[in-house]
Amino acid sequence: MENKGKVSINSNGTFEFKFNLLKAGFYSIAFSPKNSFLLYIEPGTITEINADAGNLFDSYSLLQATPDSKLLKKYFSVYSKLAKDMNAVNTELKTLDFSADKERTQLIKKSEEIKATFNDFKHAFINENINSPMMIFLIDYLDGNTEMDYIEKIGASVAKTLPSTHYNEIVQSAIKQKTQSIATAPTQLKTGQLAPDIAFPNPKGEIIKLSDLKGKTVLLDFWASWCRPCRAENPNVVRLYNKYKEKGFEIFSFSLDKDAARWTAAIQQDGLIWPYHSSDLKGWNTATIPIYGFNSIPFTVLIDKDGKIIETNLRGPALENKLKTILG
Repeated sequence: MENKGKVSINSNGTFEFKFNLLKAGFYSIAFSPKNSFLLYIEPGTITEINADAGNLFDSYSLLQATPDSKLLKKYFSVYSKLAKDMNAVNTELKTLDFSADKERTQLIKKSEEIKATFNDFKHAFINENINSPMMIFLIDYLDGNTEMDYIEKIGASVAKTLPSTHYNEIVQSAIKQKTQSIATAPTQLKTGQLAPDIAFPNPKGEIIKLSDLKGKTVLLDFWASWCRPCRAENPNVVRLYNKYKEKGFEIFSFSLDKDAARWTAAIQQDGLIWPYHSSDLKGWNTATIPIYGFNSIPFTVLIDKDGKIIETNLRGPALENKLKTILG
């Protein structure tokens, strides 16, 4: 964005800023880099705003503005509210007692509902406003693995509506980066494929293999002692293990710890009573990441009796419902 200068605020809290504009574009009103908001301004237009100087982003309202400025306001207002809701849920999860299973299940469900609400809003917003220049900002809010169709849709629209602009260059560059990231990422696991075997030391230094559990329904659970969401989920995993272990359910845990003492202490503290615990104690440099292609934990892979993948990243109510379907 081109810097159009600075302006002083009058004693009555108002200001007026005029400048020559040859072409439409995005402009930021800012008191500081973290206290700002965006407008889309077109030649010959007047923009009138009302805002609290202490918190521009959350407080500003548009008394007179271009349609695309109003779209920016609409999108980021919804995003800001949902982000605050998600942060509140995550804060509760982090401070929740490990024994509060019911509350944890409710919070995880609420988190999933917030994500679904945002995705539904985001996709509808793109479909309804695909020709708006503000679509360029949505690229950063889209996942290349699951939303590439929306990313490509935006790319095609921007190339058509803003062909000879630096905005189009930014969008096409972002799409190229996302495409390359997907191409160089570890192979995505697919339902029905054989789960790749792993063999690593347990706390006693003995090598244990995932394939040794063939014939059982297995939850491969990637976690770490320092991972609060993992620790928060552990009581639920323990409960499900106790509920279904007599029906052929087993857990194979792999830790991304680096410190063996902290790893084994967490096993004891959280009551992870199943016998299959392993780690190469290399943290995020673990050899399992290229094999299973995850980039965050907790990460789970549910595997059937034939060693084939049923589903990935199940936890909370979703994991319990799937086990109930499989094991009764």
